[in-house]
Amino acid sequence: MCGILAVYSKLGVLNFEDCERATDKIFSRGPDYNFSNYYLDGKLYLSQTVLSITGNPSLNISYRQSNNGRFEILFNGEIYNHNNLQNNFLESIGNKNISGTDTETFVNLHEVMTPNKVFKTIEGMFAYILFDKESKELIIGRDMIGEKVIYKYEDNNIFIVSSQIGPILELVPEIKIDKDVLREYFFTRHLLTPQNTIYKNLDTFQPGVLTKLNLHNNNYSVIDEKFPYSLIDEELIIDRQNENINNLTKELRSVFLDNAIQLTQDSSLMSVFSGGVDSSIASKFSWSVNKESPNLIILQFPGKDNVASQIKKFGDLVNKNILDITVTPEQFREFADECYEAICMPFPTHHFISQAILARKVRENNFKVLLTGDGGDELFGGYEFYKQLPQILSSNYDNKTNPSIYSGVNDLGFKFHDWNKEKLLEKSNKLWMKTLKLFNHLNDDEKVIQSILYLDFTIQLESVGIRASDTMTMMSSVESRGFFLTEKVMKFALNLPSKFKIDISSKNIDDITRPLMKNLFKKEFSEALLFPKQGFSGYPNESLQEVVDKDFKISKEFLEITEIPSLLGEDGIASTWKLVNVEYFLKSFEKFL
Repeated sequence: MCGILAVYSKLGVLNFEDCERATDKIFSRGPDYNFSNYYLDGKLYLSQTVLSITGNPSLNISYRQSNNGRFEILFNGEIYNHNNLQNNFLESIGNKNISGTDTETFVNLHEVMTPNKVFKTIEGMFAYILFDKESKELIIGRDMIGEKVIYKYEDNNIFIVSSQIGPILELVPEIKIDKDVLREYFFTRHLLTPQNTIYKNLDTFQPGVLTKLNLHNNNYSVIDEKFPYSLIDEELIIDRQNENINNLTKELRSVFLDNAIQLTQDSSLMSVFSGGVDSSIASKFSWSVNKESPNLIILQFPGKDNVASQIKKFGDLVNKNILDITVTPEQFREFADECYEAICMPFPTHHFISQAILARKVRENNFKVLLTGDGGDELFGGYEFYKQLPQILSSNYDNKTNPSIYSGVNDLGFKFHDWNKEKLLEKSNKLWMKTLKLFNHLNDDEKVIQSILYLDFTIQLESVGIRASDTMTMMSSVESRGFFLTEKVMKFALNLPSKFKIDISSKNIDDITRPLMKNLFKKEFSEALLFPKQGFSGYPNESLQEVVDKDFKISKEFLEITEIPSLLGEDGIASTWKLVNVEYFLKSFEKFL
C-alpha cells in the first residue's frame, strides 16, 4: 500500500517545489521510504511513498524499474498472485525477483507481456501508473472493483494522477468546488462519486479500466476494460436455482478458505471483528489458515450499539484476545479535521471517522494490515433495507427505476434555486435499465434483485465503503484488505440465485436477508451468536453539530438551498447529518468555493 503521484506539464517545466509539497500530502500512505524522479526535461514528475508489506525492497533499490530499464512503475496495492506469475512467466527466462516484492514482478511482466495482458492477468487490489520510457506513454490501471482509488485532474496546462485529492489541490490551488455534485448528495443516501468528484475537472479513474496518455500529443484513451459484469454467467444462475443450500454452503466454505490463504499468506494482520456475520466469517477463515492468526479489533460506541457489546461471547469459542476500543463523542470530534483533510470532501458516510480511529489503533499495536468485511452486505444481501423488497416488488413497482436507497435516488425533501433532481434521476434510470440487461434471461423479480445488488456493489461500495477503507486507514499507514473483494468471491456471489442472497419468499422477515451466509455462520459459530443486523455506529451529529453554524449559513448560500425538510424523526437525523457534514467541509475548504 502506497501513495502515488504523477504530474505532467503540457506547456513547460514543472515547479519542483510545488511537486514536492504535493508529495508531502500522501506521505502517511507510505512512511517506510519514498522516491521521486523528473523526466522529459522536467516536464514529468513521478513520485511514490511506500508502505512495505511484501518482500524487502532494500535488496534491490531499483525494484520498481524493469530489468531492461524501459518501464518504471508507481504502484499502490497488492498483487495476490505475484508468486505464481513470477514462477510461470519470469523465472524460466532468468528474470529473477531480487527484492521478493510484488512490485518487482509486476513491472517485469511488462517485458514479456503487453500492458493489456498484464492488466488481465494480475489478481489483487491495485492502482498503478506505468511509464514507458521508449514510447513516452503513461499507462494507468485500477482494479476491477476499485479497492484502490486514484484521481485525475486535467486542464490545458497540466495532467495529474494521484492516490488522493490533497496533492491535486496543492498543485491547482485555483480549482473550484462543483456545487451541482454537492446538491446531488442531498438526493442520495450517501455521497456517491463513482466518476466525478466535488471539484471541477477532477475525476476518478474508473475501476477495471486501463488507460493510456501519449505524452507526445497529449492523447488520452481507454485501451482495456475488466468489469465485474464480466464474471456474471446467467446460465450458472439458472442452473443453481434448485441447488441445495447446504451444498452451496460447502462450496462457499471452500471459496473462503482459498481466499483466506491468498489474503493472509504474506503478512500478519489485524481483523475487524464486530460480531456481525461478515467480520466474523472473514476473521474465522483467516484464523484457520494463517499460522500467526490475525489479532482481532473492535470499536465500541456506548449507547449506540448492541452487538459489539456482546462480543465477549465469541471469546471462549475462538480462543482469542480481542482488542476492545471504546470510542467517545470527544474522540470522534478530535479525528474530524484530520479526516476531512485526508478525504478533501464531505464524508461519503459518517463511518469514515470510525474507520480512521480503528486504523490508528491498529498502527499503535504495530500492525500494517487490516482485514475488513467490505462488500459482504452488497454481494450477499445483508442490508436491512433489503427486507423491504418483498413489499416493493409486490406493489405497483414498474421496473423502470432503481428502488435501492443505496445506489438509487433518495429524495428527503431538499430544494435548491434553479436546480432539481431530474438530471440525476435520468442518469440513474439510464444506468438501471442498462444493468437489467445484464440479467436479461432471468425472471422479473430475479432480474430486479440481482440488479439492485450489482449496483449497490459497484456504485455505493466503491464510493463509500472501500473509499473509507483506502483513505482513512492510510492516514495511519495501514493497508486495508477487503475479504470479500477478491475475484473468486465476487464470481461466486454474482452467480448465486437471488434467493440465497435475498429470499423474498420467506415468511420470517429476519430470514429474508443473506440466507446462505447465515447458514455458513451457524455452522462455523452457532445460531445463538447470530445477532440482529446493526449498521455502522458513531457520533456524527452529536460531535460535529456543536462546531458548525446552526443555521448552516455557508451551505445555504453556496448551494442556494431554498427549502430544508423537517429535521425531526429518522429522516430528520439523515437530513441533519448531510447539512452538518457539508457545512463542516465548506467551512474548512472555503477557499475553493
